[in-house]
Amino acid sequence: MTIETTSDSASRERFLAALTAGDLAVAALEARSSLNAASTRQAKFISHALRGMRRSKERVFRLALLSSFSIEFSADAIVAHAFSEGILVDLYIAPFDQYHQQIVDPTSELYRFGPNAVVLAVEGDRWMPKIYHDYLGIAPSEGPALVAGGIGQIAELVAIFRQHSDAALLVHGFDPPHRPALGIIDGRTGLGQVALINRANEQLQELCRTSADVYAIDYARLVARAGVERWYDDRLRYYARAPIAASMLGELAREYVKYLRALTGQTKKCLVLDLDNTLWGGILGELGPNGVALGSDYPGNAFLAFQHAILELRRRGTILAIASKNNPADVEELFEKNESMVLKKEHFSAIEVGWADKASALSRIAATLNIGLEHIVFVDDNPAECALVEQIVPAVRVICLPDQPERYIDALLRDGLFDGLSLSAEDLERGDLYARRDQAEAARRRSSSLEDFYRDLAMTVTLAPVTPATLPRAAQMTQKTNQFNVTTLRFGEAQLAARLKDANWWLTTIDVKDRFGNHGITGLLMSRLHQDHVEIETFLLSCRVIGRTVETAALARLARRAHMLGLKQVKGRIVPTSKNMPVRDLYERHGFRRDPEDETVWWLGIDGAVPRDPEWLNIVEKEAS
Repeated sequence: MTIETTSDSASRERFLAALTAGDLAVAALEARSSLNAASTRQAKFISHALRGMRRSKERVFRLALLSSFSIEFSADAIVAHAFSEGILVDLYIAPFDQYHQQIVDPTSELYRFGPNAVVLAVEGDRWMPKIYHDYLGIAPSEGPALVAGGIGQIAELVAIFRQHSDAALLVHGFDPPHRPALGIIDGRTGLGQVALINRANEQLQELCRTSADVYAIDYARLVARAGVERWYDDRLRYYARAPIAASMLGELAREYVKYLRALTGQTKKCLVLDLDNTLWGGILGELGPNGVALGSDYPGNAFLAFQHAILELRRRGTILAIASKNNPADVEELFEKNESMVLKKEHFSAIEVGWADKASALSRIAATLNIGLEHIVFVDDNPAECALVEQIVPAVRVICLPDQPERYIDALLRDGLFDGLSLSAEDLERGDLYARRDQAEAARRRSSSLEDFYRDLAMTVTLAPVTPATLPRAAQMTQKTNQFNVTTLRFGEAQLAARLKDANWWLTTIDVKDRFGNHGITGLLMSRLHQDHVEIETFLLSCRVIGRTVETAALARLARRAHMLGLKQVKGRIVPTSKNMPVRDLYERHGFRRDPEDETVWWLGIDGAVPRDPEWLNIVEKEAS
């Protein structure tokens, strides 16, 4: 029995007050705080409160659940946990065990719902019943064929689904049998029961890798992390076809939300770290650069492990920064003299060390890196500092570390805040890309004028049609770019792939390099050809190249191409959001005129004249192969 405390009641009141006032950032913060206790009652309260909330269709993420078990019990947890991450979810739950019919019938409720994403939550024994329930009744040679048959069924449904929908598809992987039929000698029999299910998971991953916007949920790892005995409720399995324990529904929801966060462009970009008792044990000002706990013995080895985990995040594209109340000279000395440090000064793209409040430091870091506060995760061991940051800048995600350093890694990685749906070359080089950006900004400060700065950069801008090779990066940018993004529409690979087959769609990537190095694909321009004009649907640029006239080059070449085809106008739309202020005046600056009937629409006449290319840019246009 769950007993509601005074703290719970106060949190609910704050949540409802923020929701009523329309302050969704604070409401999400309160929801997240209360859901940390994994209370099904709290999830139900949040979910029910959201039902009465007024919301525009554009802001709602439509999620469909197809399942072989009673997944409807997870509905409150999914809605509540998604909202705690700033995502408003509208759920469609298909009738029990009707996943096959829903996918193959083009007139089904699934397709009428028009989902943004679909979860196919089907237990492994539905695809491969003999392997799960009759393993000793099959010949050893039959196992691989049964695995292939199960994966074949999924592949067939994926192909049918893709004919009718371009939504992302999340497919549950397979949990191995908890009590293999051969017991402790299962692994000594060649392809044992567990080995067959592991092979099935590998083949499912391969199917998803080769299918646009299809992702395998590692269900076995999810169950293992929680523990089999905690995850399952056998009584409810047999009584109500609801195998997942009620206390674990929040964990299932958290796993789904990792994908929803990435699909809605809310993957975090920057990790900002405190120093004392966060990256090392103890107070640097008291212990000196070699006196802090950092080494082979506990607790120093736990801090080292945490640094290794942080470095791995950087290697896959997370920006690192520091916000610490410390003496700057002491921090410099530690980076220079402490040879145990895994993280080096050059790994950090912004450093704020001093005695000012950390909320202000975070705002300065966001400005330095040209990213929104909502893309920052701040990690600190001090509850007072964490509370102050949450109060002053609620858009920042705060992780208040537990008392034991051995639990730091789980606290940082548990919610998958930095997880994306793809890993591009730009991700792997992001730390170096920001270093190049810093070099360019230093050159800007030394230049006597902007034009001198532009010429000094020696920039080359390459405009190229989207190809199958660059399609994942193009989709990723729509999911992650918020500031310089005219419409903030999100697209998956399947949606872009469909457009590549239509000659009326022009999909162009923008690659930028300068004398400091190649910044990679940093922009995307998607436009559609109409009878007398071309309409820009999506135009976005990475924050690393904003303010370099790259946008002028892209618009000029688009207008020139339209003019060569005899078109009269270029049309664009700017849909204001709380984050895309840098793009608000884009069309006005380039000679477009606002539509008197729709203030979000802009038109550029191109009768005999088009915008000029910036003289300081070397522009390369590639043709479709």
